[in-house]
Amino acid sequence: MKEEERIRYSNKDYKRLGDRIRKDPEHISDEDLCVLQQLRLTYKEPLAVIFTAIEKAAHKVDPNCICTYRVKRIESIVSKLLRFPEMQVNRAEDIAGCRCILSSTEKVYKLYEKLMKNQDRLPFEFQGRIHDYIAEPKESGYRSIHLNAVLKGGDNRRIEIQLRSLEHHNWATLVEITDLLFQSRLKEFGRKGNSDLFDLHRLLAKERDEMTPGDCYQIADTAIQYHYMDRLGDVFTRNYLDVRRQWNKMKLQNYHFFLIATDSEGVPDFSGFLGFEEAERAYFDRFTNNTGNLNIVLTHLQKAGFTKISVAYSNYFLTFNNTLMRILLYLSEAVVMSYHQHRLRQFRRYYQAYLDIVRFWNEKQGLELDSFRHDSYIKRSILNEMEWSTSIKDEVNAFRTITIQMHRRLGFSLTGIVPYIVMKRMQSRFKQEMQEHEENL
Repeated sequence: MKEEERIRYSNKDYKRLGDRIRKDPEHISDEDLCVLQQLRLTYKEPLAVIFTAIEKAAHKVDPNCICTYRVKRIESIVSKLLRFPEMQVNRAEDIAGCRCILSSTEKVYKLYEKLMKNQDRLPFEFQGRIHDYIAEPKESGYRSIHLNAVLKGGDNRRIEIQLRSLEHHNWATLVEITDLLFQSRLKEFGRKGNSDLFDLHRLLAKERDEMTPGDCYQIADTAIQYHYMDRLGDVFTRNYLDVRRQWNKMKLQNYHFFLIATDSEGVPDFSGFLGFEEAERAYFDRFTNNTGNLNIVLTHLQKAGFTKISVAYSNYFLTFNNTLMRILLYLSEAVVMSYHQHRLRQFRRYYQAYLDIVRFWNEKQGLELDSFRHDSYIKRSILNEMEWSTSIKDEVNAFRTITIQMHRRLGFSLTGIVPYIVMKRMQSRFKQEMQEHEENL
């Protein structure tokens, strides 16, 4: 629908809309859904202008940054209306937003300071409170800087801007992955959703030098109790190769708008579009015919490669999330601590869990290598081939580094002879299994 064809709604219209939705959120009429969609579309111009300026500034600070924008999903708007009974839908501050993911916290603050200093030369200005959740994290551990911007010249539609580091972004998307796969609703209800998984993520948000031995043990115990790495690893493995193959076949790196849909089992489906209007039509059609209760998002990303978009939206692509490496790292810490404290039962439990995870991911990496060698589409693009091979090497090296460092710290001592014998026996069986696995590849 073109701008001049859109119906103009008053504040009273939007107030009545909110009242109708709150009264019966399970049965929203088609007419009211169309009003919500038209509200979303009014953000096209301010969002595009602000995003262009933000992305340009971000790439000057960090050439490897990832910048995206999105208009809030209709179901998310409805959810927010229900959570905030006094809120008027057209005055929500985060209906449209930009996100910049930078490689470090230092670069996040460098971009933030750059934007503050150059407001006179930007096409927008900041309004409202600035929330620095990096300096003062939320109770959950969430870290990011949130700002609100409006175009200069009288347009009062606010665009939310989020600036976060890659590490903080991986943590935030892992929370959403947990909610999807464990039905925990941590993002919506916090600790009330699931206290164990809430604490798991709260601890994972800590800096490494803030971690205590008790924190490492708690992460290890929760991960084992919920079979956390197995559950996520199973979904990631199932999705990864299919999604990679689909991406390479469709040549989606040539597009700028991406419609991504995920079901309750975490199986992703996606498509690419060149223009905003075409992409929005596809989104609304998909949303209004969403019989499978899919989680659907439409996003914009310049110069999209598979690694870049799967990092930006790992909660939708469900192919990997680097925060899992922190869980493995803290599990290795629990292994080492229980070993040196001669806690045989704990040590056996943690070490077996660690070996099981490494065994699982070794098998996954073997499948990925086999797919890489036989994917006919990847051979047609040197850039895609290099990107994929680098991704494989980085993941293999990450697992290998943690494992080598852990075993170096498990040194022999006469006082710890029993745990040492237990470890060597478990290690011997593990090496034999891995050797047989490699021979079968």
